[in-house]
Amino acid sequence: MLDSTRWYIRWGNIGYHLIVFHLLWFLLVLSGFFILGFFPATAALFAVLREMIMEDEDEPYYKLFFKKFKSEFVMANVIGYVLVAAGIILYLDFRILQLLENDLLQITLASITFVVGVMYVLVLLYIFPIFSHFRLSFWTYFKYSVALAVARPFQTIFIAAAMAIFIYIYINFPVLMMLFGLSPAAYMTTKVASRSFPKKQA
Repeated sequence: MLDSTRWYIRWGNIGYHLIVFHLLWFLLVLSGFFILGFFPATAALFAVLREMIMEDEDEPYYKLFFKKFKSEFVMANVIGYVLVAAGIILYLDFRILQLLENDLLQITLASITFVVGVMYVLVLLYIFPIFSHFRLSFWTYFKYSVALAVARPFQTIFIAAAMAIFIYIYINFPVLMMLFGLSPAAYMTTKVASRSFPKKQA
């Protein structure tokens, strides 16, 4: 009975924190007028979730949230907008491929675009958990994201499938998106990815 109670308490506590973290994330996004606030707030969210999951925090979560938002502001924005630019380029490539009439050229470029697109998705899945845990050089975050995704295929498939489920749930139940936002997906991704990380930050 005691173990059952502890189970409910633990998940209730996690749910409470996910809601509060979403509110903090939203406020910090607004503080940066969305354009400059989205990626630092997201990086801060992943950093706080990492501390909660690995249970090695040395300061209150809410204080840490604001601290990470400030300290990672520049790097998170640079990484985020590199990803945005890469996504736009991939989209434009896809549109151009539809206009090509040379079948051989179209197949060749489509194959290259597909491979790059897969790598892009892998980076999206892992880069913020990696960014929150390690201190690496700029491009190493991208390379390590792909390397970890390839080295842990079942873990990667699980994360991708879970993301698809979250998207499906949020599309059908928008109120849950308003209540929890990115927090549950970020928690799940960090929880799974952190199994491949050392206990202490590298």
